[in-house]
Amino acid sequence: MLMFLGFLGLLLFIFFILKGIVSVFRKKNFKRDFLFALGSFILFVTLVSIDASNDDPKQLTKNDEQVANKEVKNDSKEEKKADKEKEQQATKEENSPETTTNDSKEGSLNKSTNAPKEKVVKLDEKARGVQAPVTKVVDGDTIHVSMNGKDETVRMLLLDTPETVDPNEPVQPFGPEASSFAKQTLSGKTVGIQVGAEARDKYGRLLAYVWIGDKTYQEMVLEKGLGRTAYLYNDTSMLDQFHKVQDVAINKKIGVWSIPGYAHVDHNHGYHYQEEKNVNPTPAPVQKTTPKPAPAPEPEPVQEEPAQTAEIFQNCTDLRTKYPNGVPSTHPAYQAKMDRDKDNFACEK
Repeated sequence: MLMFLGFLGLLLFIFFILKGIVSVFRKKNFKRDFLFALGSFILFVTLVSIDASNDDPKQLTKNDEQVANKEVKNDSKEEKKADKEKEQQATKEENSPETTTNDSKEGSLNKSTNAPKEKVVKLDEKARGVQAPVTKVVDGDTIHVSMNGKDETVRMLLLDTPETVDPNEPVQPFGPEASSFAKQTLSGKTVGIQVGAEARDKYGRLLAYVWIGDKTYQEMVLEKGLGRTAYLYNDTSMLDQFHKVQDVAINKKIGVWSIPGYAHVDHNHGYHYQEEKNVNPTPAPVQKTTPKPAPAPEPEPVQEEPAQTAEIFQNCTDLRTKYPNGVPSTHPAYQAKMDRDKDNFACEK
């Protein structure tokens, strides 16, 4: 409303100024017009200054700061009360009969060691995820923990161990060993759950790194060769570190890497022990049919493919633009440097 009146005063000011100028040229009484113009201008300035003072952001910020300061003071009072209660409990425990029976030297040592231990635990909780007790071990890469009063299923990030409990899959080699290692290492323990960038999968399971002290359980499994890197989802922050641990097991050919072609790095298609057994009966019917005209055209493309070896790609990203699923070692575009896991298949997903 004040802005409207101020705008109206500005219009009157302009009107009387123009009218006064016209009166000067016509040699009429122009003083009255200029007086009205001056009054209109004063009215305009007064209303604008009043409206600006009402909406002054500095006053608003001062009010907000006063409210914030009050809240901070209240919070500080509550924190002081909580600290006093903790100190009172600590003094009661120190004065209890159980502690007085100890020697003075032992008591002083305990006091000196307790303080740094509490600080280390707080740092671990921040750096190593939320501390949660393990309530159940499902298999080598899936566990149950108790978090926020709920039972949560945790699917470990970047790790895949052979199946042991999948009703649609047989028990795979080194699956029982991975499950046994998980039970020995995690059962009844409190671990750090560090949830990844994508909190849950389509089944509602938490996707997380599982910490035991300053080391992940995933690294423990990979260094023993009881699993492989897979199920990358959208969090690969520790993938390079896991690759280094896994490469040691691959070079030693232990665990899942002791069976040729059984495991592959960074794949989500599982293990291939059963598939290799089924490969043997398939060539039998092919040998029985053995049509004579069939072998004649087969060598021709095989001879033409080496001529295409000039089709060289700089890296796997460049290769997948034409062959999205990668190429086998028999393909002209195959390059050994792109076959990281040395399974005779380059740039596979």
